[in-house]
Amino acid sequence: MRESVFFFAVIVLLTWSLSGCSFSADDFIDALNQLSPATTFTSDDTIKSEESDHETGEQNESSATDAPVTEPFTVVHVVDGDTIWVEDDQGEQYKVRIIGVDAPETEKEDQEGEPFAQEAFALAKETLSDRVVYLETDVSDTDQYGRLLRYVWLEKPTDKDQDTFERLNFSAILIRGGYARVVAYGEDTRYETELRALEKLARGDGLGMWAYS
Repeated sequence: MRESVFFFAVIVLLTWSLSGCSFSADDFIDALNQLSPATTFTSDDTIKSEESDHETGEQNESSATDAPVTEPFTVVHVVDGDTIWVEDDQGEQYKVRIIGVDAPETEKEDQEGEPFAQEAFALAKETLSDRVVYLETDVSDTDQYGRLLRYVWLEKPTDKDQDTFERLNFSAILIRGGYARVVAYGEDTRYETELRALEKLARGDGLGMWAYS
């Protein structure tokens, strides 16, 4: 289409020239713009397409909607490696079971602690205590004990790339360091594939709890 417009403009301007009319480069550009108003021609041959701008806008909007949907909470207490208490901006507190992971059980009155349980607890406490985190829901809202089931992000994620997941998703941090094993309950399996890949790396490196197996 652009080529047809271009050649038509050349023919018209050559006709003007043969008839004794004079024209400049600016006249040529003006003629092109009048013939194809949807496309702007400039003297340095740059073409600005409205359609291209529209497509770019759609791509940017798509990238934004790909980011995980999260809500901010403040961690007020760490129970163990995979369980925390959080508080919302209204002062309401909720017990949260972190999805996708099973950290070793800490020592309780009626049971001994499992290997590497204290290390997993220490990591969770050091990383999450008094911190604003971002919680992401999978399929289920709560478990049978009334705990919220959530993924915990250390910062608000802006996309879903692997690097962001490994750096900011606390389940990924636990698994990659060997502080927990992957566990999938019901339909809450959004990141199971990624977590199992990280678990395989941790096993191969003999990290954390895998050093005991």
